[in-house]
Amino acid sequence: MTDQNDKLFCLLQSLKDELSAYETNNEMIQTLIKEELSDIDCALSKWEDGYFGTCEQTGETLPESWLYTIPTLKSTDEWFDLRNYVKVSIPFN
Repeated sequence: MTDQNDKLFCLLQSLKDELSAYETNNEMIQTLIKEELSDIDCALSKWEDGYFGTCEQTGETLPESWLYTIPTLKSTDEWFDLRNYVKVSIPFN
């Protein structure tokens, strides 16, 4: 694993820990957190299977800069869809 991969893995774990610890009574926020945790679990599972950072549609490697912006990214199409809706995570540095 490279230093860059280590950082992405730590980012996913950190996001999972932070969201898991967040408490709210707001059902809409609870739903969004559950969805994001599901995406994080999927990304971590792909990590364990050696497919993290691979487009689910084409099998091509996703650009690392995209993964730093949205570490749960599943495909190139998802990247462009999310960019159109301006869903951008806080960059991890």
